[in-house]
This record gives sequence, C-alpha cells and structure tokens, in this order.
Amino acid sequence: MLKEVTTHTTRIRAISQLHRGDEIEARLSVGPAYDDVVIRRGQVQETAPGIGVVWIMDHASGMRKAINTDECSVWRVA
Repeated sequence: MLKEVTTHTTRIRAISQLHRGDEIEARLSVGPAYDDVVIRRGQVQETAPGIGVVWIMDHASGMRKAINTDECSVWRVA
C-alpha cells in the first residue's frame, strides 16, 4: 500500500531566509488567470542576497542552476 505524500510550501520573500540544503521551488507567473508554474526544484547550494540570486542543484537536470528572484518567486518545500 502506497502512502500519499503531501508537501507544504512557504513563500520566501527574503533570500536571507534560505540556508544551504533547503529544498525550494522557483515559480513563474504566466498570467493573471493562471497559477504559478514550477520551473525549477532543487536544493539550495549558495545564495547571493545582494544581487537576488540563489543557486540550486536542480533535481530534473542534476545540474547547478541560478534562480533570479526578480524574475520568479521562491518557495520552500517541506
């Protein structure tokens, strides 16, 4: 029997709230009538609050990716 897994997400408004190893999603707003679309998901590797960038190890590609917080919203996944 499989157990259903539920995830809880919390929007991160300041990069300083993130720590190495946190699981996050980057979401892009596609329009006023649509929900945000998850474009990246992975573990935080490094943050640069001064320039609004978070680097993650992307689960889909297995590569290190930069997320610009001016272009998308960041959500912690728990």
